[in-house]
Amino acid sequence: MLRQTRLDRYLLREGMTAWLAVTLVLLGIMLTTRFARFLAQAAAGELPREFLLKVVALSSLQYLVILIPVSLLLAILLSLGRMYRDQEIAAMTGCGLGPLALYRPFLLLAVSLTALTAALSFQIGPWAGRQADRLMNEAQQLIQFTPFEPGRFKSVAGGRAVFYTARMNESGDRLDTVFAVLHEGRWPSVITARHGVQGFEARTGERFVRLEQGYRYTGTPGRTDYDILSFDTFTTRVSPSPMAYLSGKRKLQETGSLIGSEDPEDQAELQWRIAAPVSVLLLALLAVPLAHTSPREGRYGKLVLGLLAYLIYTNLITLGQAWVAKAYLPPMLGVWWVHGLAAVGALTLIAYRLGWFLQVRFSLPSGGKKQGSAPGP
Repeated sequence: MLRQTRLDRYLLREGMTAWLAVTLVLLGIMLTTRFARFLAQAAAGELPREFLLKVVALSSLQYLVILIPVSLLLAILLSLGRMYRDQEIAAMTGCGLGPLALYRPFLLLAVSLTALTAALSFQIGPWAGRQADRLMNEAQQLIQFTPFEPGRFKSVAGGRAVFYTARMNESGDRLDTVFAVLHEGRWPSVITARHGVQGFEARTGERFVRLEQGYRYTGTPGRTDYDILSFDTFTTRVSPSPMAYLSGKRKLQETGSLIGSEDPEDQAELQWRIAAPVSVLLLALLAVPLAHTSPREGRYGKLVLGLLAYLIYTNLITLGQAWVAKAYLPPMLGVWWVHGLAAVGALTLIAYRLGWFLQVRFSLPSGGKKQGSAPGP
């Protein structure tokens, strides 16, 4: 293991701090949009409030796969851009720091984030997606078998029961002025009650409704031979059908099920999961030389170039994934040609910043004659 100098630790700390700040900002923006949509669903009664934070937290694990590459790119550009502006890089160069010394701490950060992204892309992200999808399915079923909403008729159990209540307390277990229609036997029953209580049995999954001080009318609509029953307490139960969780979403499948699959769409999804950690390393290689700023250049000009390079890179990955899914490209080629272009571009820019092109151009041939003159200041 290479021993880190004090300068390495300083550069690593600057890069890590900038990465954390950029990641939190981008994650906050994405979660705010997502949270607003979930909050609207909760307000409309489509998502229980107790599920809201769980779904948002699971979604954040999926977003990190997308955010880590671009946040690292921006973090390196911001941290090195500040150092160039404050002449810290000039001072480091004056103290004998070689150009390659800038790469070591940032590549160490990139390797660590590559490992984290691989874990998120291959295992944690799909697992979080399946858990969020399961919670949404459970929420749909829970909402479906919640009999009462104040001032609204609610059909449950596939239309086998219709419930109405005028008022509910804050906890939702006490009811006032209840009306219900039940289809339990040969004839439907109409029930009215002054008060009621509803609850949920965690062991059986059944929801019970206990009505107090009411009447039950049983018979066939249009006929006069109704049975009328007065009661002090009447209890009915609504049993939800067993839920079998099945998801056909390819993005939620386990990575092991994608490996070795002959389905082009499975192969395309696997290519995308591999591309996420690879892009972290390649974008870090590109960001260090791209962050070079001359004294007269603006600090944020390179951010525009970095974002442009990121958009081109990610769009090419999306294009390559679509070609693999449609069997236009063989899986062996996949999106690796996109990574190859990115690697060539990054290495070319690194060689340019290190002056290797000038060394080749102005080197002496074997005959001892100089082929050109050195550039002026």
